[in-house]
Amino acid sequence: MENQVSKKAELKIVRQFKAPKSLVFDAYASEEAFAEWWGPAGSALTLLSFDFREGGRTHYKLDSGGMLMWALFRYQKIQQPDSIEFLSSFTDPEGNITSSPFPFDFPLEVYNHITLSEADGITTLTLYAEPVNATTEQEKTFAELNASMNQGYEGTWRQLDTFLAKVQG
Repeated sequence: MENQVSKKAELKIVRQFKAPKSLVFDAYASEEAFAEWWGPAGSALTLLSFDFREGGRTHYKLDSGGMLMWALFRYQKIQQPDSIEFLSSFTDPEGNITSSPFPFDFPLEVYNHITLSEADGITTLTLYAEPVNATTEQEKTFAELNASMNQGYEGTWRQLDTFLAKVQG
C-alpha cells in the first residue's frame, strides 16, 4: 500500500502583463501606484500606512460596497525587481491581526511569494501563497477557496493592467 501524502493548502496564479518587470515591481513598491490598483474590483482602498521594505508594513482598509475590512502586509524579503515575499493578514482598524471578516475559518497569516520574469516586453508574475501556522480546518478552507481567490485576483490584475497601460502612455 502506498503512503498517501496530503496536498498542502496553496494557491498559485500565473499572469502576464504587457509591461517591463521593473514597472510591475514598481506598482507594488510605490505608495501612489499601489493605491491606484490594489484590491478587489469595485472596492475603495485607503492606505493607512505604506512602508515597502524588508521588515516594513503596509496597512490598508477596503470598502466593498459598505463592507469594511482591514488588512496588513508584513514584508519579509524584497529582491528588486525580481521578487517580493510577505505575510498577509486581516486586521482590526489599528492593525492588530484578527480573524477573517468572512463567515469561515480563514488562516490568520498567509505567506505570499511574488516572482517576476520578463521576455520580449511581457512580464510574467507568479503568485504563490500558503497558510502559515494554520489549523487543519483553516488549511482546508484556504484550499477550498482557491477558485474564489483566483477570481478575486483576476479583478485586481485587470486593475493592474489598466494602471500599467496608463503609466506607459
